Amino acid sequence: MDPDSKKFGRGPRELAGAVDLINHFKLLPHHEFFCKKPLPLSISDTRYLHNVVGDREIRKGEGMQLDQLICDTSSLKETNSRIQPFELDALNEAFQLREAAPIVLPLVRNLLCEA
Repeated sequence: MDPDSKKFGRGPRELAGAVDLINHFKLLPHHEFFCKKPLPLSISDTRYLHNVVGDREIRKGEGMQLDQLICDTSSLKETNSRIQPFELDALNEAFQLREAAPIVLPLVRNLLCEA
């Protein structure tokens, strides 16, 4: 038998996605300090909006959560339509939407044709 075959698999183990790298390298305090931010009470108390970032306070009770962003909720009760436009001012206030200039990507030359 080849003596090199007995050395196979004895080197340092490669870490992959199945290993919890944060705990493996003892980075949990750094992860909590830099990556985790507490939710405001107004958001953490709601049932549906746990991942919302913004300044808009979410009310509890009648007309809460996403209903606050819909322009006219009276049409919801009269019709069976489920898709409604959001009120742009409420979205701007909640998520601070900004207009951006269009992104122009440079054309890529085909290097294979020039060679």
